[in-house]
Amino acid sequence: MSTKGQSSEDKRSQEAATTKQNGKSAQKSEQTLHTLLETGMKDIYSAEKQLVEALPEVAQAVDNEELEEAVNTHLEQTKKHVMRLEKAFERLGINKDEMEECVAMKGLVEETRKIIQDFPRGAVRDSALIIGAQKIEHYEIASYGSLCELCDVLGEDRVSDLLGRTLEEEEETDELLSEIAQDVNDEAAEMSMQEEDYQ
Repeated sequence: MSTKGQSSEDKRSQEAATTKQNGKSAQKSEQTLHTLLETGMKDIYSAEKQLVEALPEVAQAVDNEELEEAVNTHLEQTKKHVMRLEKAFERLGINKDEMEECVAMKGLVEETRKIIQDFPRGAVRDSALIIGAQKIEHYEIASYGSLCELCDVLGEDRVSDLLGRTLEEEEETDELLSEIAQDVNDEAAEMSMQEEDYQ
């Protein structure tokens, strides 16, 4: 191959590399607070939809009646959370169908299902499920809290109000679970002591 041919090929390679680098720079510059808000809303939307599927399994697996009622109540709330997010998508012009699965919620749901598999029905399982449920609530509280802050900064007051209502319900659910946990944990501790006495 001639020296001239090599020079032309090198030039084309440099131009291609420059074009690719410019494309990356443009892509980075497009990552604004609006895109951060959209990504976060799609993530929590996926999370809520996963919960709608998972919570009926949890309700069937618990033994404590108060806990079962709390799970079923939160299931109905979660359905409303999905609807609120869909309203927010409409106001912001976001296509709700273009999203990826929330990996964090997938892991938390899998952890909850493992609890159901590993623990027999009773107070100890209920205690473990409350711990799992509060992990989920804390993830949602962090997500909605951050999204509300982004909406406030961006002047999206109506969307902030929508998400704020959900945030309040998530916080109330977390508090309720903490209250139920006191009785459930006492019962689980008593059962554990009785089992140790039999051994």
